[in-house]
Amino acid sequence: MNAVSSIENKPSIWIRIAEHNLFDMCKEMGFTEERFIKYQKKRLFRSLLFGFPLIVAAFIFQWWWSLAGIAISTFLWWNEYNRAKKIYGNFNFEKQLQFSKFARMLIPYLLQTEATLYSVFTRLLDRLEEGHVKSSLERLLIEMNEYPNSEVPFVRFAVDASGTDSAILFMTTLYDFQQNTFDHSIIMELGQLSSTQLFEGVDEIISFKLRKFSMYPTKLTMASFVITLGYAICMISEAFSSELF
Repeated sequence: MNAVSSIENKPSIWIRIAEHNLFDMCKEMGFTEERFIKYQKKRLFRSLLFGFPLIVAAFIFQWWWSLAGIAISTFLWWNEYNRAKKIYGNFNFEKQLQFSKFARMLIPYLLQTEATLYSVFTRLLDRLEEGHVKSSLERLLIEMNEYPNSEVPFVRFAVDASGTDSAILFMTTLYDFQQNTFDHSIIMELGQLSSTQLFEGVDEIISFKLRKFSMYPTKLTMASFVITLGYAICMISEAFSSELF
């Protein structure tokens, strides 16, 4: 029975051939296993689309064309993984930015007289845009009713909404504030922390835009190099072919 269950629980070959963190990244971005398998199949098809014809042509023309085909397929496979990492990085950055905005919106409500966390979260729910922060907050409100004396829902919200240590610290401090202290100076300090994180996020956006803009000359140079390299390979191939006859 254990052997049967282990076979049934064995992950798909498409998950096993993926890079060590690719499935986890896609899962965090909302991919189901079925969607990830479909993505892997498309990724393999795109990799073989340009490389496989060269491998076949190697049997007719030059043997080294097969090496070029393998190199192109490998590069396209690797490049898709790099693209996924960039998308995941942007996804994480957007999560952190939205959490920082949520934290800044939260502070003024908490400073009001007789405000409770539950009532503040309920009021914020109507002001938040649709997204992972709002859906995580809806789940937090449900779990606050189910587990009123536990900080686990607060930690889970921080992980789902941001995933950073600072977000976990922020939410656990809110829980302690509600349970024990009611010291509004703590809320003021959390407000300063959220403002700092928001400004750091803006600085990161500016840096990202500047880096992206500075890469254009490099991309143009690389495009020219690829064209020149292709022309050189054709000339070398032509020279070898003429020597054979």
